[in-house]
Amino acid sequence: MVATTKNEENMDQKTELLTRFGLTESEAKAYVTLLQMDASTGYKISKNSGIARSKIYNVLSSLEDKKFILESKDDTPVYTAIPVDELVARFKTESEHNISNLENSLSGLGTVTDYGSVWALDAYDQVFEKIQYQIQHATHSLYVQIYSEDLTPEITQALADAESRLHEFVVILFSNHHRYDLPFRRFYKHFFEADKVLDYGGRWVNVVSDGQEVVYGKLPADSANTGVIWTKNSSMIFLAQEYVLHDAYDLRTLSLLHDEAEKVFGPDLEGVRDIYFDKN
Repeated sequence: MVATTKNEENMDQKTELLTRFGLTESEAKAYVTLLQMDASTGYKISKNSGIARSKIYNVLSSLEDKKFILESKDDTPVYTAIPVDELVARFKTESEHNISNLENSLSGLGTVTDYGSVWALDAYDQVFEKIQYQIQHATHSLYVQIYSEDLTPEITQALADAESRLHEFVVILFSNHHRYDLPFRRFYKHFFEADKVLDYGGRWVNVVSDGQEVVYGKLPADSANTGVIWTKNSSMIFLAQEYVLHDAYDLRTLSLLHDEAEKVFGPDLEGVRDIYFDKN
């Protein structure tokens, strides 16, 4: 097995990113190579990039058509790459234009939603993209149960923004690593993270936005397929929101009466969980 060098790994990463913007692998490799060279002939670009001479001129012609490089009008033409900042600015402009066109073209179509159905969100990323959208677009209320291990920078910032605009903002924060240094202050620390993980076999998430929709369910330890659902079913929304509210009531009580609560329930408040009357 041939080991790859650090430079090869860096080249692979850069070319993979560029292929997302419409380049072939060879075109991406030629562009990245040319960025690191002075204006050069096709022969030199072929040599430095590892692209065969029989292919390099077709690759360069395509890059010129796609406005990634410029070609001189000399008898022996040389090529230079469009600067990265200019390229990125163009991508941003094109993306904003395309998104605006998409919104204008499709917004009138809407989505017919079956409000009684429960929909599966199987992928971990899909779950938190949906949650981020909920948080960012909540206009009246937000009720959340979430583990700090699942707080991406984007979701953390979305919660901070939501805190500043919403009165009905309740977050129950679970943290197996006791991570509480966050850019928003209105959250309740949960006392029983370890017990909850044992009870349910893993983390879970619950987000109710504007009393209109809920994302709720169990998250696997390996971030693989989830057991999370999304629904606009009014009964599911009611139950999920009440779950957050009752957690908040209990945690507020335990926090305000902490010393007295420890005398009754023990130093770790474990006695709170002793709810079965058949025990002496």
